[in-house]
Formats: sequence, C-alpha cells, structure tokens
Amino acid sequence: MGPVAGPDPQAAAFSICGPIARDDLPGLCDRVCAILRAHGTPEIACDVRGVPPDAVTVDALARLQLAAQRSGCRVHLRNASRDLLELVAFMGLADVLPGDEFPRGRRSMFEHHDQGELLMTNGARMIFPNLAVKDLDRSVAFFTELGFSFDPRFTDENATAMIVNENAVVMLLREGFFQSFTTRELADPTKQIETMIALSAASRDEVDAFADKALEVGGAPANEPMEMDFMYGRSFLDPDGHHWEIVWMDMQAVDEAGTAAAAATP
Repeated sequence: MGPVAGPDPQAAAFSICGPIARDDLPGLCDRVCAILRAHGTPEIACDVRGVPPDAVTVDALARLQLAAQRSGCRVHLRNASRDLLELVAFMGLADVLPGDEFPRGRRSMFEHHDQGELLMTNGARMIFPNLAVKDLDRSVAFFTELGFSFDPRFTDENATAMIVNENAVVMLLREGFFQSFTTRELADPTKQIETMIALSAASRDEVDAFADKALEVGGAPANEPMEMDFMYGRSFLDPDGHHWEIVWMDMQAVDEAGTAAAAATP
C-alpha cells in the first residue's frame, strides 16, 4: 500500500496509492480516524485511483468503512476504476462503499427468481455446497489467496458464502455450526473423503498456476496430475483436508470424439 495523504485544507479527504494488503489495514484505519478527528465531518472522500480491483482491496475498504462509521463518519470512494466499482457491486457492497458511479442493472446474485421462492439467477438454479471447517478465518484467508471473494450479507462468525460464480456459492461453516444442521456424525476429511469439488480452468497453464498457488498458501498435495487426451487436471487438499480439483478440458477434442462415436454407431 502506498502513502496516505493528509487532510485536504478545504475538505475531508485522503488517498490510497498502490495495492492494499491486510497488514496495512490497522495503520490505515488509524490515519483515517486522525483525519476524521481533525475535520469532524460526517463524510470523508477516499481517492482510490490506481488501486487494483481485487477481493483483498474490497475487504479492506469495507473494514475501513466500518471503522469510519464507528467514528460517526462515512467514506465515499473517489476516482475508483470501473473494474473496482463492478467488483464492489458484485460483492453486494454498493450501498456500503458508495462511489462516484456504480454499474446499473446488475442483479444481486442472491436475488429471488420472479416466479418462485428458489434462489436463482438468470433462470438457472443455484448450487450451494456446504463444507465444515475448523477455523473460518483460516479458510477465508486461504481461499482469498486463490482469488475468491465472499458475500458479506451471508457472513458472520459461524459461516461465510464463498462466491465461485453467479450460480455457484460454497458455504464454509464452522464445524459446530455445521453439526447443528444434521444428526449424523461429521466426517474427518483428513481421514475420510466426503466429497470432491472440481473447478474449471481456461487452460493447462491456469491449472498449474492455480494448483501451485494452493500449495504455496497452505494447501497440501492430493493426487498425481491427471493427464488424458482431452483433459488435464491437478488436485489439492485445503487446510481442513477437503479435496479440490482444478481441471481443463479441450472441448474441441471432446466434440470431435463425440461426433466420431456417433458416426460409428450402427
């Protein structure tokens, strides 16, 4: 994270230059609170031009907003990139982190379908795999490093909603909370396997980059890489021992194989 500018003599404002790391947040909050004390204003402008649009940035800005609200103030984003604004909106934080202009027309990913009570987006049924975890903060940190974001509306001390895409959300629940939803004994994922979750990749290189990152930030190896004529995949265990796969498929080869098989059928 770059330097934070002092208060503008005409208005309560500060700027953030460069990426925001989680370790920067305490010092950033302290400096913003100092600006608030100096101005005593109900709103403060935060210039975020050049700040990268990622989940860590949005999480840090949301926490900064919370610190400001505790001081009776509200942070307003200025000069945010469209990508950052879209990510804020996608994570359901447009009302929490107001900016100069937010994208319009985007549906909330948890919006109810117009013709039914089931949670759906774009007419497709959503899926919510649930995983029991020992340490929720550890799991959030691990999956944040892999590029996932979390819906704050479905996050508390017991659970969080990890966004995979607009139709797939993985619910991470503390073990005790998970147990409250079932009368059956929880499996120990370090000794037993209860599920395998597979994610798609756009290329072989993305498979390797994703799997390598998972191992770098606390994951453990699972199986040997899977190499087939039309598919390449790797696997890893998350910090709780859940089995994950990251897979690339050559869809042209899949289609050609299907066409050949159909032609050979009498």
